[in-house]
Amino acid sequence: MDFQVRSLKLGSTHVALQLWDTAGQEFHSITQQYYRKADGILAMYDVTQACSFTAVRAWLDQIQEYQSEFFECSAKSGHNIQRAMTQLA
Repeated sequence: MDFQVRSLKLGSTHVALQLWDTAGQEFHSITQQYYRKADGILAMYDVTQACSFTAVRAWLDQIQEYQSEFFECSAKSGHNIQRAMTQLA
């Protein structure tokens, strides 16, 4: 797994987001210890790959008890990324 820290400014408040990339690992290999204390979870998939969407469904079933808000975003174009990050923060 890999992670990056990104900072956002919301009004006068600075928020640091620690973003973990599981690199598509199977959800059962990632235990709840990684997201138990998380304030938010981003589950991402590739809309051009049906298997990517199918795989993320297992994640969504597990994390839905914590929070669930959907944003359709594009890593390629950047569409809606800022909105999703702001909502997460």
